[in-house]
Amino acid sequence: MPSLVLPPGALAHTDREYEYDVERDPANVEPIEHQIRLDFIRGGPVRRDQLLGSYNPWKYDPTDPATLPWQGVKQKPLGLAYAETSCAARIHEEKRFYDHVDDDATLADAPAFLAARLRIAREQPNPEQALEEERQRREKWYRELIPGPNLSQVLKDSSYGSLIETCIGSTPDADRLLEPNAFVGIVLVDDDTDPDTFARDRTLDSTYVLRESALSHTQTDDPVRLADYGIDLPAPLLVGEYQSGSQYPLIPWGDALTCACPYKQSAPWRVMCKHELLASVVCGGRDSIFLPVSRGIDVPHRARRFVSPEIAVSHQSRAEGYHR
Repeated sequence: MPSLVLPPGALAHTDREYEYDVERDPANVEPIEHQIRLDFIRGGPVRRDQLLGSYNPWKYDPTDPATLPWQGVKQKPLGLAYAETSCAARIHEEKRFYDHVDDDATLADAPAFLAARLRIAREQPNPEQALEEERQRREKWYRELIPGPNLSQVLKDSSYGSLIETCIGSTPDADRLLEPNAFVGIVLVDDDTDPDTFARDRTLDSTYVLRESALSHTQTDDPVRLADYGIDLPAPLLVGEYQSGSQYPLIPWGDALTCACPYKQSAPWRVMCKHELLASVVCGGRDSIFLPVSRGIDVPHRARRFVSPEIAVSHQSRAEGYHR
């Protein structure tokens, strides 16, 4: 099997080869994304009756109770309550980076994308204004965009509900979720490579050697490819096969995995898609930060690690005052 060779931006920041370039690399998988995954892992399966129907997430306003979902008969998923607490905490945790923006030793502890943006802002003709605009943009992400247009959208019947509609039971757990959905170990090759010949030369099951162009992420109006993430083919990766018929690779990046689906890739501020929510629930049922291989080739752990080990050992999910 070919080795999985990752570019510097895909590595953990503790890796000696790590390097992140905000202008060159895709948006990083930031601490809040790891934390939200852990929140949903610890929150347990999402019930069908917790999913939203016709709610418009773009009307979400954290200052207006009338626009908030899960009012009345709908009960907020515990994972979401945890995630909202994590978002609020990040605002306070990141304050020191703005207060000490000229201290590179302090910025070394900042999320990679934020640190790069702050270094750019401090070099602007009016750095105070540039830094304040960056702070406001970041706070809007945590207060409004993540809990509203992103997570509320994912937690709808038309989104996550489409992955669980044939699952048995009102609260599909990890085992039920892996009946209509699967995580498959696959070697992806380029269009110049014949999958059957490649498999035969390496004594691999040809069923699990595919051209990247056969997967759903390449068949959109603005496709994102593995090459855009600096990953060379052939590469052994985990591919999600979902009830809807779509197949999306999970791309190793920023010490975790990011889904290649257009919902996630078309807007960098989206920290979770329905496929990643499903993966979180599956991980929770297995008590692991690694996604299981349902079938196929046993791909490397780095292609199955859904949460940064460093963050997994330190993050505590909290939602004060919220009870199921």
